[in-house]
Amino acid sequence: MNFSWRKRLSGISLLLVLIVAGCGGVNVTGSNTTPGGSETSTTSSKGENASSSNEDTGETIYLYGNDFVDIVAPEFAKQTGFKIEAVHYGGGEALAKIEAEQGNPQWDVVMMDGHGSIRNLADRGFLMTDWVPDNIGNLSDYGASLIPEDHAYTPITIHASAVIAYNTNRLTKEQAPKSWDDFFKYDGNAGQADPAVAAPAYPVVSSLFHHWGISDAEQKYSQMMDKGLRVYPKNGPLGSALVSGEIDIAALQESNAYDLKLSGEPVDIIWPEEGAPGSLRVAAISKHTKNPAAAKAFIEFMLKPETQQMLASLASSDSFFTPLVQGVVPRKDRELNPTFMIPPAVWAAEHEVEIKTWFADQNVK
Repeated sequence: MNFSWRKRLSGISLLLVLIVAGCGGVNVTGSNTTPGGSETSTTSSKGENASSSNEDTGETIYLYGNDFVDIVAPEFAKQTGFKIEAVHYGGGEALAKIEAEQGNPQWDVVMMDGHGSIRNLADRGFLMTDWVPDNIGNLSDYGASLIPEDHAYTPITIHASAVIAYNTNRLTKEQAPKSWDDFFKYDGNAGQADPAVAAPAYPVVSSLFHHWGISDAEQKYSQMMDKGLRVYPKNGPLGSALVSGEIDIAALQESNAYDLKLSGEPVDIIWPEEGAPGSLRVAAISKHTKNPAAAKAFIEFMLKPETQQMLASLASSDSFFTPLVQGVVPRKDRELNPTFMIPPAVWAAEHEVEIKTWFADQNVK
């Protein structure tokens, strides 16, 4: 379903709905249920290569996340013998679930896009801090530059939370916007994902708000909303609207954009001149985890070159990302040396409520 700014529910109201509804976790491979009531994938068998010291760890750890969790969880269990169950949420849903459980946390590790949102959790005491993984040295120089001082989260990968995607039946490459300034001056139908729902969408708006400054960004968005900017709950529906011709251009997550292009849909991609908003995928541990050994082992696992190469070699569009671990070869059929716009985590966390509230308030004008 798509909807305009003036007709949509506010992001804050939607988050409340998600909390009450239990957030609708997707059952990936199994039918077990977490203590919080959401369907999960179960990967609790002990691996053939597990060491004896890991064989009786007791507590199962729960991994909340929006991408890759259903892939990495069974491999982690196989390699380490730790018991893990993965719950696949949308980014906004995962954050709402964590908020809802703060009196009785049921999660151990979260892995999702959006370092600003995770920084927000750290600043409010949700996360384990001051633990340095043994494998932290595997990060590239760029990855290492993104490590927070308190080690509240660990950078895993980065990708474009939005490139400029356009419908080739509606526009030629010469007519398509080449920069974000061009995008926001476009007079036709344009769209983006909702920053209150889609995990990569807040990195989009926070990057642009940081790039332009809050006042100028609000002005640019207001002008585009007046022209009918369409906002969709997630990148999937946004991409469908682009393919159908409902919109001409979209600020679309790169994996969705490449998926459409490579599958033969009338979609092409422009990496904006000033860079693409970066969506930093991070992993963090709950301050209240009952099995810190297994939770820490998961972070170590995600920092292994073999793990990131496995993900970068997937046949699906999920493999469109920039690895942050040294020695990992990224896909060759995307921009090889992309430039990312990424605000400091503290800035993104500090302004998250302000920016999301501003977007939500536009529907009552």
